[in-house]
Amino acid sequence: MTNAIKFMFCVTLFSSLCACTSREQQADQRLADQSILAVNWMQQSAEYQAIALQTFKFATSAFQQAASKEGHSPAVIVDLDETMIDNSAYQAWAAQQQLPFTDATWSQWTQAKQALAIPGAVDFARYVESHGGTIFYVSNRAEHDRQATAENLLALGFPGISAQTLLLNTSSSNKQARFDSIRAKGYQVVVYVGDNLNDFGQATWHKDNSQRRNFVTQNSEKFGTEYFILPNPSYGDWESGLRRDYSKMTPSAKLQAREQALRVWKRTP
Repeated sequence: MTNAIKFMFCVTLFSSLCACTSREQQADQRLADQSILAVNWMQQSAEYQAIALQTFKFATSAFQQAASKEGHSPAVIVDLDETMIDNSAYQAWAAQQQLPFTDATWSQWTQAKQALAIPGAVDFARYVESHGGTIFYVSNRAEHDRQATAENLLALGFPGISAQTLLLNTSSSNKQARFDSIRAKGYQVVVYVGDNLNDFGQATWHKDNSQRRNFVTQNSEKFGTEYFILPNPSYGDWESGLRRDYSKMTPSAKLQAREQALRVWKRTP
């Protein structure tokens, strides 16, 4: 291969790499732009506030009915992020910076202790604790963020925060083992509150969206009586459920997966 051919090959390869990088950067920008409206809705809409208050009102009613039964120690299991506390400021920062979620930046956010309470969450937790129930905060926050998480919760007024009730992720994001440990202590879990179907058990863990929707259909009678869910359009397993290995995809492939998942109106002239 002559020097001239080598030079042209290198130029072509460099140009291709630059084009690929530019395409992925544009995809990153589009992914960030798409998340901004979801964050706007969570932070600004009165409708989100109303849904949260409504959810905790119904969850309180379900706890009241279950706790009135004799012969068991009633417990409530709640998730933390986007269930009891609001981390949308982190999502807004990531969108503005066009950065994906990373464990490192999430830990920095957690250590800052700036999460806010979801409307109605503190009152719900206090009601449970003051009416003979025990509330367990089961979160996939990392164990090394325990102190900052506990301090953030206490500052917001959440009750019953202890090593026994704040169950973080020590080995797996599958929460089932932690749920089972609560029952093993003699508690009767009467209410679950979360923003992700995985907050109700392992049935939907690492499942695609078709399987997740099927779970809802099969357990429809539990929603509003035992399972209570808050909306989270910003992130969650619903997104990774769009496509197998979604989290490992390039930004442009994620965009394609999002677009291909749309149910689109087939308009005729």
